[in-house]
Amino acid sequence: MINPILASSARRRMRSIRTPILITLYGAMILASGLGMAFGAFTSSTLSIFAMREGVTAYAAMLAIQFAMILLITPAMTAGSIAGERERQTLDMLLVTNTGSLRIVAGKLLESLGYVALLLVAALPTMCLTLITGGVTLADVLTGALFLLVTAFAALSVGVFASAVFRRTVTATVMAYLLVFLIGVVTLLPMVLGVSYIGSHYDDMYASTMASSVAVIGGADAAASGLSVNAFIYSPAMGLMALIADQTSLLKNTLMDYSYTMYCIYDYLDFSAIKWENMAFMAGAGLLLDLLAACFVRPREARLRRRSAKQ
Repeated sequence: MINPILASSARRRMRSIRTPILITLYGAMILASGLGMAFGAFTSSTLSIFAMREGVTAYAAMLAIQFAMILLITPAMTAGSIAGERERQTLDMLLVTNTGSLRIVAGKLLESLGYVALLLVAALPTMCLTLITGGVTLADVLTGALFLLVTAFAALSVGVFASAVFRRTVTATVMAYLLVFLIGVVTLLPMVLGVSYIGSHYDDMYASTMASSVAVIGGADAAASGLSVNAFIYSPAMGLMALIADQTSLLKNTLMDYSYTMYCIYDYLDFSAIKWENMAFMAGAGLLLDLLAACFVRPREARLRRRSAKQ
């Protein structure tokens, strides 16, 4: 049976003229960014190694642009889902029906997630332009879209959680963005600590072991390297980096300009496994936030039931 909240919200959104306009604008923006970075590579009758490089770079840039837009847009999409119902005094009517708090949270979340999925589908034709130049496969493009969808799910879950905890839409929206920012900062701490420790002890450990950097990272410095790997798993931004590194191998030389330590350990990180672990973590964290959001809605439901029972 279709969730009634999902059906009602989706019907209302899809009947709005803004929905097709925004989807079209989103797809056009990604198309413009992709063509702006690799127009010659996409339209050339012959391909070269340089053209392939342009196409792969455009693919990575389009992933990064969509990732940033998801983090900017999605928290606000659900931040007013529960708080808005409270402000309109319609949440009480929902709770006295057979629609439980978990179904309300799931309906609000899935409706917004479906809309984000439409945006990602609108951008897929542009992402597939990179197949012309090579360097990226269709499986890579679909995996990138899946990563963006999982990231959207996690960000939407943060918005739902803030909406369930705070009673005002404005407050819930501000707190949703603040939580997304704090999550981004906190999940980067293991990377900062691990890289700092490896960087400060790298020469000493290498001299003492007289071994390769594989032995240094995997043996004497296992704890610090573990901190670095954990940051890739827990941080959405580092998950994006792991995805791009696994699919394109573009980031190694770039890291040389920012962190010599990361440049040294780059070849010893299993980005293929890390990207899936990162997606699994974001999905699990999102589900946990949704369950917590339902718990914050449930007490109001219980009070209403007791009140109706007394009457």
